[in-house]
Formats: sequence, C-alpha cells, structure tokens
Amino acid sequence: MKSVQLVKILLIWFVLIIALVLRLTYVLGNEYEPLEFDQKNYTVMAEQIIEQGVYGYLSTESNTYVTPGFPLFLTAILAVFGYTDIEQTYMVVRVLQAFISLAAIGFLYKIGDRLFNWQTGIVAALMAAVYAPFIFVTSLILTEVIFMASLMALVYYQVKIIQENKRKDHLIAGILLALSVLIRPNILLIAPVPYIFLWFQYRKPFVKEIGWGVLAFAVGMLPWWVRNLMTFQEFIFLSKEGAANPLLGGTDPYMKGTLDWSRIDPNDQKGEAIRRIKEGLQNDPALWIRWFTVGKLKEMFWNRIYMGDYPGTVAGWYALMLPKIHKLLVLAGLMGSLVSWFINKSYRYLAAIFFIMLGTQLMFIPEPRYTIGMMLLLMLMVAGLLVQGITYASGRLGSSRRVRRAEAGGR
Repeated sequence: MKSVQLVKILLIWFVLIIALVLRLTYVLGNEYEPLEFDQKNYTVMAEQIIEQGVYGYLSTESNTYVTPGFPLFLTAILAVFGYTDIEQTYMVVRVLQAFISLAAIGFLYKIGDRLFNWQTGIVAALMAAVYAPFIFVTSLILTEVIFMASLMALVYYQVKIIQENKRKDHLIAGILLALSVLIRPNILLIAPVPYIFLWFQYRKPFVKEIGWGVLAFAVGMLPWWVRNLMTFQEFIFLSKEGAANPLLGGTDPYMKGTLDWSRIDPNDQKGEAIRRIKEGLQNDPALWIRWFTVGKLKEMFWNRIYMGDYPGTVAGWYALMLPKIHKLLVLAGLMGSLVSWFINKSYRYLAAIFFIMLGTQLMFIPEPRYTIGMMLLLMLMVAGLLVQGITYASGRLGSSRRVRRAEAGGR
C-alpha cells in the first residue's frame, strides 16, 4: 500500500515538473509584441486603479463592465513590481501564471482520483501538462490561467459535496464559486449541480447545506456588492454592461458580416441582440438554430484552435501534430460526454458541468478562448474512459490467458 502511494506521489510530481518546465521554457524564451485589445485594456485599467482609484474598464469613470477577479490580480502585481518597465512586469505575471497553472493540474488529478481512480487522475493531468493551448495561455495577460485554477478547485469541492456532503465542503465550495464568478461570471450556472445530484441520490432538498453554500458565496461576493452599492447607489449582482457586447457579437451567423456595429446604439446592445435573434428565428429558423448549436460548436472547438504562436516554438513535426491532437481530444471528449452519461454518476456529473458551460457559451460570440475551461472536463472524461477501457481489455486478456493455461494443464 505504501509503495502504491509513493508511486502516485512521484508520478504527479513528475507531471507537475513537466508542466512547469514546458510553461517556463515557453514564456521565458518567447518574444512578445506590444499588447493590444483585452490584454492592453486590462493593463490600462490596473494602472488607472493604482493612480486614480477608479475601477473602470474601457472608461475613465467607474463601471461594472468586468468583474474584479483578474483586474485586481493584475493590479496587485503592478502595485508590487511597478509598471515603469511594463514588459518586465508582464514577465512577472507570466512566470507567476506558470506556477498558478500547476494548481489547476493538481486539482485535475485529485478530481480524477476521487471520481474514478488515481490512474485516471494521472492521465488527465498529463494531458493538461502538455496540451498546447494551456501552455500558450500562460503567456497571456488574461483571465484563463487563474480561472482554470479556481474552476478545478470548485469542481473538486463540488465532487466532495456529492460524495461526502460535509459542511466545510459546502462552505469552501461557496467561497470558490464566488472567486470563480468574480473571474468569469457565467460559471455561476454550475452552482446547483451538486445539490441536484444529492437530491436524486437521497430525495431530500438539503436546504441547510444549500444555505451554508449560499452564505459562503455571499461572503465572497460582498466586497463587490458593497462597492457597487456605494458607487452607483444600487445593488448590482454581477455587471450591468458586460454580457451585452459578446451576446450581440454572437448574432452574426457564420461571421458573414450581417452585423453593422456602426449602426448599433452602445446603450442598447442587449436589446438589439434579442431583436436579431427573434427576427432570425422567424425569417430563417434553420440557419439560426444551426448557428447557435453546431455552427458555434465547430467555430469554437474545431475551426480555430487557441494556441497562438506556440507551434512555432516547438519542433516542426510536433507542431504539425498539435492540431491533430487537439481535434482527437475534442472528438473523443464530445463523443465520450454523450456515451459516458449512461455509465455512472461520475461521468454524468462531469458531462453536466460541461454541457452547462457549453450551452452558456453558445449564446455568445464563438471565441475559442472560452473553450479552455471546458477542455479540462473533456480531458477528465477521456482519461476515465481510456483507463477504464485499458483495464477492461487487460482483464479480458488476463482471463483468456488463465483459461488457456488451465486447458493446457488439463491435457
């Protein structure tokens, strides 16, 4: 037993070291162009918070366009390391993110171990360690790395709620949900999942346990709510502006330029998005239904792969393999998520989280960047099915050999 435990420890540390070496090699050895778009916007926002105390994204006035998880993370780093030489501070962020990414991989292993077995955890962690988009996002001044870490921690404690239903796990999961929501608000929709599983298992609502989770979530969200109340004299749960732009951006079927942004009222983007969807479903329902399902799915997971310039930093033969590895993982994961639903509760839980995240994202602009968190769940399902298949095959092979030996001995 001790020898098995030692093997598990050595293997996960080996995987984590591989992950760290790959990430540090990439971020330290790469050359970077001046940042633009969201990365630049987050930097300007962080500097504005430090210099003027104004929390405003794309504005010199306070707003709630983005939740504060990543902006405050970046602001803290700029405040400590300065931003006179911003490129040097960016490198601090990248190196720090390389280490933070290990938390996501570590929790991925722990989830696999809890839901299935330690071998599944190791396989899933190894996939995440070498997966090109995960290495690439380490270099970005964006939400992905800290979101992956918080998401995997949240999923781990949700699994513990389903399996053990202890008060401390409800409290920890509530805090982690708040942290994850403050980084990526859409993740709020997975909050009820463990309680739905508890209901089906025990046919009880577990109101007290839900109360503990809600209380912990409220404590985590309280600073944001208080800030919004003091600044705008109204209760703002998450954001008043954030979702409208990507929702509207997702109403251009197959990116054919049917959306004229110059004619859009910036204060009515959500309303315009809803009108376009209604009109589209009335005029060409087949096109719009296809776009909001298969079309966006292909655009996010298949047509574009979020790995930037990473292929150019590895051997040519391996660079050619990276898109194939990604597509194989996506195909196996999507098929596995459908098939595995009928195998056991562990797969159903992972599939439920995946489909909630996918369904939410299909409402918005089909950006492959937002598949990053979902890929972790696909890796767990693929790893589980792979280990289960190998175990079954080896068991059948061993049984067949024993039968042949018995038959030979009987002659």
